[in-house]
Amino acid sequence: MKISSPEWHIEPISTGLIQAERITSIICEVQTQFQHVMIIEGECFGRSLILDGKTQSTELDEFVYHEGLVHPSMVSHENPKNVLIVGGGEGATAREVLKYRNVEEVTMVDIDQKLVELCQEFLPNHHMNAFKDPRLKIDFADALEFVDSSNKQYDVIIIDVPDPLEYGPAYKLFTLEFFLLLKSRMKLDGILVIQAGATGPSFSEQCFTAVANTLSQAFSICRGYEIFVPSFGSTWGFVTASERINPTAKTVENINSNLKTLNIDGLKMYDGISHQSMFQLPKYTREHLNTETRVITNSNPIFTYQQ
Repeated sequence: MKISSPEWHIEPISTGLIQAERITSIICEVQTQFQHVMIIEGECFGRSLILDGKTQSTELDEFVYHEGLVHPSMVSHENPKNVLIVGGGEGATAREVLKYRNVEEVTMVDIDQKLVELCQEFLPNHHMNAFKDPRLKIDFADALEFVDSSNKQYDVIIIDVPDPLEYGPAYKLFTLEFFLLLKSRMKLDGILVIQAGATGPSFSEQCFTAVANTLSQAFSICRGYEIFVPSFGSTWGFVTASERINPTAKTVENINSNLKTLNIDGLKMYDGISHQSMFQLPKYTREHLNTETRVITNSNPIFTYQQ
């Protein structure tokens, strides 16, 4: 199966299942040093970023993913000032983080400079000029090398990288070794969050449960949650990890009060009720989490479904 056809973007969701969207125009198609990049206009989802054949975000529903990725951890931290974003090339993750006026500096590390430049040019409705915020510092580097060579301590770490594909650049960022390295660069009262793949009834064991179990080997408090992202064709999972912060302890009133105090407005998906509902995983996912034994390491990596 091709990554795309002239008229349709055809994307495997799993073995035997595809999702297809009619392409109205191809904005750009580039093979960078690290990955195949397409930015298209689609008939259903609008302007979309596709890396190595996998949809990363679309204009129609990117706010669901990015608000869900960022705010549960940011709101749960009492006073996040220094934030590290691993990946996040579209600039939408930075956009959400920079809504917090108490944040003093956001460091975004992405290995693919060409990708980020394409996103800056062709995805303005994703980043909403976040790249122009003076608090945002971008390093074009391998995240492993960057974190290993830095002694900086962060309040919040957000891992927003593509799925761990065998031929992609991100699979080493889902390992216990990388999580332990990040832990050493996180303040004691800090929190980490990672996108961890699909969580549908037949999908959660592809990646999500293994990532959650691996994080639990490094951190005392790990909590999984999910949201439905239409363009991904599934509910999508995230995992938080911390030594002191438990996002599920926050009440609806806590979240809404914090958002109001912080002047975080204009959110389309996230609020106190959404926060609580995201952490209410269905029974089948909880059972998979309880029985998961895999630990992802450099010598035993995990790869999600690929073509």
